[in-house]
Amino acid sequence: MKKLTFCLMALAMAASTVFTSCGDDDDDDNNNPINSLSASVKDGAFSTSAAAFYQSAKNANNTGANESVFKNIFGSDNSTATTTIAGLEKGKQLAINVKGTTSGTYRLSVSTDNAINNALIDLLSGKTVKETISDAASNVVKTDAMIIYRSAGEAEGGSTYYFSTEATVNVNFDLAVYSTGTFTATMRNTAGDTFQITDGKFSVFGKPSLGN
Repeated sequence: MKKLTFCLMALAMAASTVFTSCGDDDDDDNNNPINSLSASVKDGAFSTSAAAFYQSAKNANNTGANESVFKNIFGSDNSTATTTIAGLEKGKQLAINVKGTTSGTYRLSVSTDNAINNALIDLLSGKTVKETISDAASNVVKTDAMIIYRSAGEAEGGSTYYFSTEATVNVNFDLAVYSTGTFTATMRNTAGDTFQITDGKFSVFGKPSLGN
């Protein structure tokens, strides 16, 4: 009888350990849910659990910028696919765009060149830029990332259309079934209003598309 009681107690303890462990895993999933995108933005915290990959950064409905804008920033080289991760919350869209499909760090850094910096601002304010930013970029200037924050449907030049003038995006596309990343950025609109994104992060099911 004592032996039976001991066995039942051991079984109960084992079961308790299993359920506790599962509970901890659930907590981790809640802290980093798949298909999440979040950041501190101008009007508070942006957070959505419905973020997703898009095939390329050439669709205004997904990225907040039209095809010609991204060709001017990233270049029109079809051999390099562009990765876009975007989400919508409460009428606001946040989109992270990088020129590439591999893990690593992507940057937008144009402030060291006034001509390119001004061209970028003009381009994303809805003006026409004759010379592409990507062609004019030097080895010091980086144009491999762009972050857009806008009211849904807002076009370039609108007061609620914010774009990055500096950005760093760190991505990991090497995980088995999902991808993760972090990002920071200096954002502005055509009127010159600015804010900082300092704690951006995402966790999205799947991997980037390998083609446009």
